Amino acid sequence: MVIKSEIRKFFNRIRNYLLFRLFDLKARFTSAKFPFDLTANFVISIASYPKRDHLLPAVFEALRLQTVKPQKAILVLSKEDYSDTHLPKHVQRLEKKGIEILWTKKNPYAVKKLVPVVEKYPEMDVITFDDENLYGSKVIEKLILARNANAGLVIGHYGKALHRIGNNLNMQFRFPEKASKETPSIQVYLIGNAGILYPADSLDHKVLNLDAISAIVPGRGSDIWFWAAAISKGTKQLCLGTPNDRKLYVPIPQNKKTAPKDTPGVEVLESRFQSAIDYFGIREKLVNELPDVIA
Repeated sequence: MVIKSEIRKFFNRIRNYLLFRLFDLKARFTSAKFPFDLTANFVISIASYPKRDHLLPAVFEALRLQTVKPQKAILVLSKEDYSDTHLPKHVQRLEKKGIEILWTKKNPYAVKKLVPVVEKYPEMDVITFDDENLYGSKVIEKLILARNANAGLVIGHYGKALHRIGNNLNMQFRFPEKASKETPSIQVYLIGNAGILYPADSLDHKVLNLDAISAIVPGRGSDIWFWAAAISKGTKQLCLGTPNDRKLYVPIPQNKKTAPKDTPGVEVLESRFQSAIDYFGIREKLVNELPDVIA
């Protein structure tokens, strides 16, 4: 069984790479503008950095196929990572196709996929995506349909259901079942790589504090940061429970070159989780409202 599993992973990796190459080639040979709906009241946002930006043409090419179009598509880049006068040609081509490049300073972290977008477009809903996935064509449509039926909620495709043990909180205290539409909001912990919709004014304003970001989530941890900010604001969160398969997204195979800049272990992430809880002042609420598995 182990051998069969490894063989399956090997062929899945090859399939995913070939799909990436297909979208990458399509992006190279088309100059068509990215399709927008100027009447839409949401934007999509992706953040990247030099070691991964060569994946972006394929990622945006796949997003062209979405059945529901955004008003804008935004690529967030850090001033510390680039010279805005010498962008790679493949990034320049994205800009020519209508992708807005939004520059951020002193924020090279994962949270930059949302924080500067919220600052520039406070009146817009924002759907965040990651720069290493090829998303299925109905990913946005499902989020928008859910938003229309559940106004004001933070909505994601995939997530976990949290619990507590006594008065103890831990990001690994999760029920084995994935979160679903039936999961109470207080338990929902959304996973960002599947795409998350953040309504306008749905997060505590403290989410924008760059000093706190640098101290608490200096790298990976955007899911923690935005989850805590939503709870602090009193915004409910909904997980659609979308099956985590190729219709949701296909991960582009990674290597040492494209690996995340920050790869913290479980202990570091747990420290960031606890610090975010205290920064946003939500510990008492979580202890009072999360189910206790030993109760």
